[in-house]
Amino acid sequence: MLEAFLAYLTGLRKASPHTIEAYRHDLKGLQAFCQAEYGFDPLGGVEAWRRLSRPMLWAWLGTFSRATTRARKVAAVRRFDAYVRQVLRQPGLTWRPNTPRLPRSLPRALPESPLLLTLQSLAEKPQDFPTLRDRLALELLYGCGLRRSEVTSLKVDQVHFSLRQLHILGKGSKWRVIPLYDELEALLKAYLTHRSQLGVSHPFLLCTDRGAPLYPKALYRLVRRHLGTHPHALRHSIATHLLARGASVQALKELLGHSSLATTQKYLAITPEALKEAYLRLHPRA
Repeated sequence: MLEAFLAYLTGLRKASPHTIEAYRHDLKGLQAFCQAEYGFDPLGGVEAWRRLSRPMLWAWLGTFSRATTRARKVAAVRRFDAYVRQVLRQPGLTWRPNTPRLPRSLPRALPESPLLLTLQSLAEKPQDFPTLRDRLALELLYGCGLRRSEVTSLKVDQVHFSLRQLHILGKGSKWRVIPLYDELEALLKAYLTHRSQLGVSHPFLLCTDRGAPLYPKALYRLVRRHLGTHPHALRHSIATHLLARGASVQALKELLGHSSLATTQKYLAITPEALKEAYLRLHPRA
């Protein structure tokens, strides 16, 4: 049942490889727990699935300390149960798994000045391949607001110099266009010149020092090394910085590739300092 469910998500729902792997990991975890604790496989068939009870699920969830982790695993259970009901046309669970209530957390933006100083210091170093690659990765995350998965999956043919655009394939297989600003365009051209000397045969834009595609963990380590944070913090940062400079929420929605305006609106809760700065700079009566 699990593989059929994942194939359905891949084929008809166009779920991303990251989403597929997350569902696989979570449901296999539930499967292993039920086999060890209760002696049955909830993924062994529809009847076995319906044996899963709320106390069993909560016992499994109790092995995880983080609320976000528990919420993600409940989401996987709900998605699988919806597959049983709506796709297999079979009765699902007799109870509804509810996602734990999560505290509202706001994105934590990096201070603008130190971030820009880091980018500038990299630009002043000798521009060998690793330095150009690191600069480009940081520019894509911060300057373009890309997700980590969008950066590592970005291909050379998605860069259009004639149009001065990047074509980004985001969540839900949705495309969006990011304009090429002057500094990014020059950086891309310099990087691609060095990349061509590595004899790279794959289509992905970013490479390791040996020419292999840059994988997500390598990107995480790259950001950690230069800025002491994680890739998604740069996406949060550019959204907050642009909003503080007067960008509209609708413009941010398009830049970030959000499907819902509500997702973008969380960035409205910026710091009082940023709000005061934007007010004094932009308000016609200030």
